[in-house]
Amino acid sequence: MTNVQPETAMVIGASGQDGYFLTRSLLAEGKLVHAIIRRPEALAEIAALSTSATTLNVHLIDVAEPARLVELIAETQPEEVYNLAGQSSVARSFSEPRLTWLTNAEFVSVMLEAIRLHSPRSRFYQASSTEMFGAGGSEIVYSEESPLNPQSPYANAKAAAHSLCRSYREAYNLRIACGILANHESRRRGKHFLTRKIVDHVAAIRTARASRPPLKVGNLKIRRDWGFAPDYVEGIKLVLRQVATRAARGFEARSPDDEGHAYRDYTLSTGRTHAVWELIDAAFAVGGYALDWQLEGADAVSWQARFRADGELAVQVDPQLLRLADPLEIRVDSSRARRELGWSPRTGLDVFLRDMFS
Repeated sequence: MTNVQPETAMVIGASGQDGYFLTRSLLAEGKLVHAIIRRPEALAEIAALSTSATTLNVHLIDVAEPARLVELIAETQPEEVYNLAGQSSVARSFSEPRLTWLTNAEFVSVMLEAIRLHSPRSRFYQASSTEMFGAGGSEIVYSEESPLNPQSPYANAKAAAHSLCRSYREAYNLRIACGILANHESRRRGKHFLTRKIVDHVAAIRTARASRPPLKVGNLKIRRDWGFAPDYVEGIKLVLRQVATRAARGFEARSPDDEGHAYRDYTLSTGRTHAVWELIDAAFAVGGYALDWQLEGADAVSWQARFRADGELAVQVDPQLLRLADPLEIRVDSSRARRELGWSPRTGLDVFLRDMFS
């Protein structure tokens, strides 16, 4: 049985929102970090996280061609491997379903085999998503044990990877843990995400001298649980270090063996949902604009908002952006993570919106 290199971590997808914050956090802990990125233009930004007191190795590898990454896992034997790579936008998954499956499902199977064959003592973290739960009724609150009901190409790929991780953990006794994360945002959110579209629109009209075209969005009724990304990154580390964390907090009768059978999955969420219209209203408020809303009627297209100051149209629903497959609400219970791991996220839309405007 091979041994891992202590105090060594690998972050796959280091240039993404979570990967960036995680790489920074691990370096602050004194870890030797192998940061895996796909885009050459992100090289300088990630390399800039290193200081004279840290050790950072940046590797340019496309997860669509993971052979080199498999070799790197075998060579480095990292103590911790965090898989945060993949296509991460639900909306984009409808237009690029094949890419979503390739990076979010097939790639995970390659990584699990790499761990099993070349570094079985590594701890492996998989980024799952609450989108896997889909929708099953307005009164349902989802937890780690809830059945999966994916309703988008993104959710289906995440669900397949999630189930495969559980199978590898049980069949091979590998140290694998999935974090089932609700939506979490920050200034590093990409252009394909709703929060970025909203914030960029508000920022643009703040600098515009003439016209103020309305923000065009999909279903304003949809409710999601939004949190602040750096809080979730701290949760990610706790999920992967759960055996020692639970023991330190007195949740085990004795300190369990650090083996695969002791690992479990955790959901992370703020526990509060907000409608898309509430998210937009909060973003405009942070930008300095008060809105008056028309939210009556069953037809989602009729909902809209106007600037309170002059009555000009500010937000309208674009029928082409409505997706019937979108669950109306996803509510998530993260009490296990709060109780066993001591994780406590900040709540409120302003927390991440102010960061995105900074």
